[in-house]
Amino acid sequence: MENETKLRDLDFGKFAEEKATEFYIARGYAIRERNWRFKRIEIDLIAQIGDTVVFVEVKARSGRDTDPLDAVTPDKIRRMVRGADIYLKSLDGDLEYRFDIVALTGDFSDYRVEVYEDAFLAPLM
Repeated sequence: MENETKLRDLDFGKFAEEKATEFYIARGYAIRERNWRFKRIEIDLIAQIGDTVVFVEVKARSGRDTDPLDAVTPDKIRRMVRGADIYLKSLDGDLEYRFDIVALTGDFSDYRVEVYEDAFLAPLM
């Protein structure tokens, strides 16, 4: 039963990432990366519109009683910021950037997507 729950949670997480991708594409963003990794850093989605690169953390919760934003810890923010710094240094040009959080709650057939644009400022490194 425990393995079944983990698989369902993993599938729901992938579902949430797909819905986040659809959200950004529908608004004219280009998707640069999905599940970008560097060492122990992962960024769920990297999108771009114009000169702005958007680093997106996707959080999914099947229960409506839990806030997906609670899972975006200070450590996760530090890793995202570090990853964004590495990623931006690999690009040519002077680009703006921001950090978004996409929260999906509910289940596969009845869900709600909330997007928090510019959800946090990058802490000084």
